[in-house]
Amino acid sequence: MKNTLTYLAIIVLLLPQVSLATSFNPNNIINDEILQNKDAMDLFDIQAFLQEKNSSLANFVTEFQDGTNRKASYIIYNSAQQYNINPKYLLVKLQKEQSLVTETNPSQKQLDWATGFGVCDACSKDDLDIQDYKGFNNQVESAAAVMRSYYNKVNTQTWIKKAGQTYNIDGENITPMNNATAFLYTYTPHLHGNENFWTIWQAWFVQSYPDGTLAKTKDDATIYLIQDGKKRKISNMTSLITRFNPKLIITIPQTEINKLEYGNEIKLPNYAIVKDGLDYYLLDNEYKRKFTNYDVVKQIGYNPDEIIDVTNSDLSDYTLGKPITLEEKNITGRVVKLKTGDSLYYIKGNTYSPILDENTAKINFPNLKIEDVEANEFSNLTSIDPIIPKDGHLIGIQGNPNIYVMENGKKRHIIDEKTFDTYGYNWSNIVWIDFFAGLIIPNGEPLYLIEQIDNLDTVTTTSSTTNL
Repeated sequence: MKNTLTYLAIIVLLLPQVSLATSFNPNNIINDEILQNKDAMDLFDIQAFLQEKNSSLANFVTEFQDGTNRKASYIIYNSAQQYNINPKYLLVKLQKEQSLVTETNPSQKQLDWATGFGVCDACSKDDLDIQDYKGFNNQVESAAAVMRSYYNKVNTQTWIKKAGQTYNIDGENITPMNNATAFLYTYTPHLHGNENFWTIWQAWFVQSYPDGTLAKTKDDATIYLIQDGKKRKISNMTSLITRFNPKLIITIPQTEINKLEYGNEIKLPNYAIVKDGLDYYLLDNEYKRKFTNYDVVKQIGYNPDEIIDVTNSDLSDYTLGKPITLEEKNITGRVVKLKTGDSLYYIKGNTYSPILDENTAKINFPNLKIEDVEANEFSNLTSIDPIIPKDGHLIGIQGNPNIYVMENGKKRHIIDEKTFDTYGYNWSNIVWIDFFAGLIIPNGEPLYLIEQIDNLDTVTTTSSTTNL
């Protein structure tokens, strides 16, 4: 199999190299929700990020606004909190303007004008009018403060660019889709500078690993589910083994984990019965299915000692599913095969789904045995969409040299062997499915390596505006 992918890699080398990140859209660089998320990183996260980048800022100490000496991470965190601006934005500004995050030996001038605030294209840094903004603390605080000021004054100050209006930026007509993007152009009225901002943001803070990935880091045994751009801690082994395949856990860099904001913890095992106030639910993967009354719970045969008391917040990530009544059978489902054929089906409640092939059944229902049934089992059932492999699983398709990872119901082609190995996937976890079953699964975007861009040329093309 490796030889096949190696051959494929040679072909890929002849093609234009593509980044996993989407292409730059000058009209939509960042959105308002993200720009104003002051809690995207806490103080520890910021310090750890600087240390992982081997940044001189990790140990840089300077005078704070109250006269005390503070680390750079504290200054970044405090400015973000004070002005409700994402600390990730400030880190990217420090890199884009003076390469300070990756600089190992910055000059005093780089530190003094860390975010380029108050310095226009033709301005001298010795101009007496801008000396109040000189110094690392002043620069970081001003960069956060001015973005907040833009939000506060956007409807009263015509010089502040706003969403929905068209502006000529470096000879191109740009119509920002949101105020956050418009404010970036207010601060830096150049396409190249804002594309650099976007490129650094993509490399540092945009999710690289597909939804459904189970991940840990080399130095921490904590296991996370990557889902919707967030990392969800799996807090106990029971929750892990009842919902996921532990063999799929991969080890990824701490920097990749740090890109992701925290989602709600996964604390409850699959198919547990939980009690929230007077209501009882069955947890069925991402759904919470309410029992119509306690008699239904008793009929299933659960021991009252096995019922878990929860709060409403514990169930906030679960979607409300179909209620469970006394008439329902097989609440956890059955995998069946007609005695007269080889086709597999998943029966649950009053529905049945074709299963693409036997290996798909093993992926999705590892604890269910295949039952032989008569055709009359389906007489009162409704057919629904076929079962396809779960997210996070690696699949190959018989007769096809490609390897895929499943994400959101689609198969994403892992473009070459280097990509496969770099993502930390295990060759032994590839499950081969039937050729025709593979055709049914829709294609997602191919999975490439993200280009890590930590050393862009310094761009100090900021607006001369200093109004706060």
